[in-house]
Amino acid sequence: MVDVKKIRKSICEVAAYLINKDLTDLSGGNISVRDKNKIYINERLSGPNYQWKIEEDSIIVTDICKMPLIGDEGLITREASTHYLIYQTFPEINAIIHCHPLFMMVFGAAHMDIPSVTEGSRVILGDQPITNVEESIPSSQDQAEKVVDNFKKRREKDSNAALICNIPFHGMFTAGANLNDALVYADIANNCAKLLIYRQLMFGNDPAADLSIRKHFTREDFSTMDIFKEVCKPGYVYEDAFGQKTKYISPEFKQNKSDNEINFTANGLNSINKDKIVSIVTEILAKLLNSK
Repeated sequence: MVDVKKIRKSICEVAAYLINKDLTDLSGGNISVRDKNKIYINERLSGPNYQWKIEEDSIIVTDICKMPLIGDEGLITREASTHYLIYQTFPEINAIIHCHPLFMMVFGAAHMDIPSVTEGSRVILGDQPITNVEESIPSSQDQAEKVVDNFKKRREKDSNAALICNIPFHGMFTAGANLNDALVYADIANNCAKLLIYRQLMFGNDPAADLSIRKHFTREDFSTMDIFKEVCKPGYVYEDAFGQKTKYISPEFKQNKSDNEINFTANGLNSINKDKIVSIVTEILAKLLNSK
């Protein structure tokens, strides 16, 4: 059973995060979540009227065509047309955020794309730059269609690309499989823009500053990294968590050896079978007894 309270609470929590982290301002922004055929979306003027301190009961619930189920349809955020068109176009999308991140808006005001230069942006957003949609009247159907067209182009180039775009002098839209994904996209993109701005402010055209990207990493490059790479060399002697001196054995070695061999090797002995040692000791004892 769907937890309506939990979904509404998550929207309120994200709203607080956006304003606290300078990912939006008091002039506007909107957040929505889809649960199957229901859309949860905040009231209009949540920024200027409530400073984004919104209550769970204020979150309006509608169907996919904006027919109200809980709350007053007349209070739905003015950017709703863009949210609903994204949901209707991309069935895999379950959360959308429109906000006004300061550093991204600097690029939007200059009609400049934001190249993907940080590790986070390349892994999570993809290696495409974040592009601007053509300016249109805010909250209009024209804006909704232009945002959706931008998202379609991103997916044509990369079927796994995060859906995110900038709107000059307005803000940005991002959409994800869940609300956390959409929030992460916004945060990483703004941080990427911040890095580029700070880099220019600090180094400008200084010929001593090497601002080139030495290697162009893609999401595929990062996905092939060996995250289980060993940090100790086989045979490395150390004290374990219990203060016992032991010798490091690689997982690969463990897969190819019996428990007896591993135990003896860990104690600094050669990798020989326990039964062989028992046989040798028994033979020695027998000789000692026979010699008496």
